Amino acid sequence: MKCQPCGQDNAATALFCTACRRPLVAPSKLPTRIEPLAQPAMAAAAPAIAAPQGAASDFAPSRNRFAPPDAGRTSRMGAHSELLTEEEAWDAVVGHAGAPYYGRHFERLAHGGSGGWHWPALFVTWFWMLYRKMWVPALLYVVAYVAVSIFVSALVPASPMFAGVVSLAWTAFWLIGPPLLANRWYYRHCLEKIRVVRARGGSKEQTLARLEAVGGTSNIAVIIIAVVVIGFFGMGILAAIALPQYQSYVMKARVAEALPLANEVTAAVGRQYEQTGTLPSQGDVDAIVAHSAAFQAHAVTGVELDDVHATVTLRIPIGARASGSLLYTLTADNNRHPTWTCSTEDLKRYVPASCQP
Repeated sequence: MKCQPCGQDNAATALFCTACRRPLVAPSKLPTRIEPLAQPAMAAAAPAIAAPQGAASDFAPSRNRFAPPDAGRTSRMGAHSELLTEEEAWDAVVGHAGAPYYGRHFERLAHGGSGGWHWPALFVTWFWMLYRKMWVPALLYVVAYVAVSIFVSALVPASPMFAGVVSLAWTAFWLIGPPLLANRWYYRHCLEKIRVVRARGGSKEQTLARLEAVGGTSNIAVIIIAVVVIGFFGMGILAAIALPQYQSYVMKARVAEALPLANEVTAAVGRQYEQTGTLPSQGDVDAIVAHSAAFQAHAVTGVELDDVHATVTLRIPIGARASGSLLYTLTADNNRHPTWTCSTEDLKRYVPASCQP
């Protein structure tokens, strides 16, 4: 074996060079090229059997397992499995809950049929429009109602009969028109939303997200109904508490306004009785009442003198057609010194303690 550094020839079994004492290393052989094995005849013919003539383009080449994960993959919009179908678009814009119901009606409308009857549009038309995010139709619905109401009101003085006919026709359409046309209106609304969103382009996920954002349902109608219901019941509770208090306050103020007139009448009657021993006439009492502030302010509807029982009765209005009474009874001693006693049956809650039994 020849030493490579110094060139000394050594024995074939020697481990070290006899001249330079360096270790001897046998030279390595260069690698030889490995030729591929010949394929059998059946293996070579397999591709021709597996891929029939004219169908070679239907079979995609196998993917390189060493390539990046996204290598060779088509884009979202180009992949057939990622294309947005019509069913997915309608389901997104209508909402999963309403898709079965509206899908049947929309299919008939797409083939030129009728939209059918829509019950929510009969009872809560405006709230249904808000619930389905039909903002412009909801606004036009209110504007149309106000405009027709103003027109009919202006038409009444000129032609009451024609105004009545217009009002009747408008009321009939107002009740029957929305439930008959609601599905058609909503179909056109959804169709326009799908057209606008698809025109913007983007991936399938982006398109579905946009359709769900512009379509579906809104909680505005639910909030408005909740506010109206809560406000209605709240006002009812407040009215149940405040109205009796207000009525009591009004009656107490009315009785307080009538008491000076009662004192004036009883003082005049008692003075005449003390001086003459007789009671004045009803006309004298009416003259006093007519010039009193309480009568002019409608706090008292009248004063009646009963000269038989020596009583004076004040009529105080309670409501539009009812009134209460204050009864003053005259008693006198041997010197004809008058004393008045006040009593009432229907105004006990409003009169002062001096009139309480």
